[in-house]
Amino acid sequence: MKQSPLFLPHGAPDLAIRPELEAHQFLKNLAKSEAKPKALLVISPHWQTERLSINAAGPLKTIHDFRGFSRQLYEMQYEATAESWFVSRVHEAITRYGLNVREDDTWGLDHGAWVPLSLAFPDVGVPVVQVSLPYSYGSEESFNLGRALAPLAEEGILVIGSGALTHNFSEVSGSGDAPNWALEFDHWITELVEQGETCALLSSGNHKYYQKALPTDEHFLPLLVAYGAAGEHAYGEKLHESFTYRSISMSAFRFRNR
Repeated sequence: MKQSPLFLPHGAPDLAIRPELEAHQFLKNLAKSEAKPKALLVISPHWQTERLSINAAGPLKTIHDFRGFSRQLYEMQYEATAESWFVSRVHEAITRYGLNVREDDTWGLDHGAWVPLSLAFPDVGVPVVQVSLPYSYGSEESFNLGRALAPLAEEGILVIGSGALTHNFSEVSGSGDAPNWALEFDHWITELVEQGETCALLSSGNHKYYQKALPTDEHFLPLLVAYGAAGEHAYGEKLHESFTYRSISMSAFRFRNR
């Protein structure tokens, strides 16, 4: 059964252990509304590489790539495996599109991958592969990576981009309402996604709040990967909206094609 790609938030790592957060509850309930995928493919902003890479076959270690959180987080494990057939299929899809990719046996799943997966798919049950985000990638390259992955979605593999529409550490706070600039940018991107405005999405860096919302764009690019993976004439449906640490967007989308 075809799978509609998703863009999911991962927020701060403590999202995994804070059930009072709206986004935590959203992710916990997500799988109930989704057909079980054949496999999970995730793109996180926290695995950036010189060359496009995917996990090599084998068990995937849980990477605790953060500091300053509770011990409970460092003890969490997400026991997933990149099965060889799935690694081969991802490799084939990417190379058939004309991109070069390598298999990496040193990585596993960083918190941008395992935090949302541990909530949405706690009982793994299917193979998982993470795809890296090359340092050189911008909007167009990320969208094209998604297009390379589109055949996988047709085969029942769930492609997930993990990130945030707003991600500015200098603007985070432990309390307070989301600032107007964050709301405006989030809602503007949402409108473009819902209308399937590909050209506008790929040039969203022109928005007056882009630099404030995303001083660096690696948290936004996985959205474009997931959007591209929906195929021709794609559009998105917003599944969730909230903010954490005041200004980090936790918006989530499902992508389809007309």
